[in-house]
Amino acid sequence: MNNERDGLINTICIVLCVLLAILLVCMIITDKRSEKAQSETIEEFSAKSETYEDEQQELKRKLTDLRNSVNYTAETAKIMTGFVVSETSDISYIKEKAAAYGFTPVVVIDCTKETDFIKQITEELDRSWEIMLYAPTFSAEINEKVLSVISYLHSVSREHCGIFLLREGYNTSANIELLLNEGFIGYTVYNDLPKSGQANDDSVYFDYSFLTSSGTVISNRLPSLYNDKASMIVAFDMASINSGVLTDNYVVSLLDNIQSHVENGDCSFAAAAAVVSELSKINMTEAERQAEYEKEIRELQERIDELDDIIHDIYTELDAEQ
Repeated sequence: MNNERDGLINTICIVLCVLLAILLVCMIITDKRSEKAQSETIEEFSAKSETYEDEQQELKRKLTDLRNSVNYTAETAKIMTGFVVSETSDISYIKEKAAAYGFTPVVVIDCTKETDFIKQITEELDRSWEIMLYAPTFSAEINEKVLSVISYLHSVSREHCGIFLLREGYNTSANIELLLNEGFIGYTVYNDLPKSGQANDDSVYFDYSFLTSSGTVISNRLPSLYNDKASMIVAFDMASINSGVLTDNYVVSLLDNIQSHVENGDCSFAAAAAVVSELSKINMTEAERQAEYEKEIRELQERIDELDDIIHDIYTELDAEQ
């Protein structure tokens, strides 16, 4: 009797052990399947999120590139070499210096001079030389004289470079507006720190140094010019040279100094037309880039914000699945 009971107990224990083993195996299998399913879900959601995250990173890089593209840096400083003429014999002096240093001279003509003088100077000029108009003061009467000179230049198929040389103190908003209305695309005026580019009125702008006497002012300004890669016209006053107030030795010394920096790659002698063209393109390009930036930044930021919401929803859904 006891043997039968012990056998029954043993059988029950065996059955229970088998059932527990089966249950444990089932739990392990179920857990593995659950882990696999969870892993597959995470991978699925991660893959979905990764697509949006990659797009978001690409858009952020595009925004950075777009911001950087708005800024322009000139390759080198540009120096235009000008001469404010006072008599026809000045032409031979200018020709000598242009040949010695290899620059295209900018002949600055004072529009307040007599008409015959202006005609004589214009006739003596080499066709490749550039003409920049200038007035020591500015008024409605002076403006009429400027218009008269422009009309004359047009009649003899000569054009001015489009930049008007203003003396310090005459670069008022009214005078500049008047010049722009008369067909000039920009102006140049003395400034303590050389700079060039786009003025507040969207015109082309660069500085000049009006040399009437020997001194160190221009020499002190040149390092800033080279460092800032700006454009400037160095305008020698021929009346001062003829009278000896501005010595030829100083002119030669200054031009030698500039030429040494040209050879070192710090700057280059440049024609006014080339500088005007470059600055015009820079201004236009910057304006176009700015407009493009302002348009695209809104669109890109909207998409980046939209992707933030999508990615957030994906991870919220993943948390709910888990």
